[in-house]
Amino acid sequence: MTYTIAIISTLAAWFVGLFADVNIDFGDPQGFLALRVLFPVLAMGICILKAIKESDKK
Repeated sequence: MTYTIAIISTLAAWFVGLFADVNIDFGDPQGFLALRVLFPVLAMGICILKAIKESDKK
């Protein structure tokens, strides 16, 4: 179950980051803020930390 939640949350974070990159223009020469990379990394990190916390309780 943990893997499924991690996969779904990472994919959802990628789509949110992609949507934000497309719609937010800060004048960066490349045209994006790399949120489509940042958000999935944060989501996966949170899932890993949650799994570690749950394994410590056992």
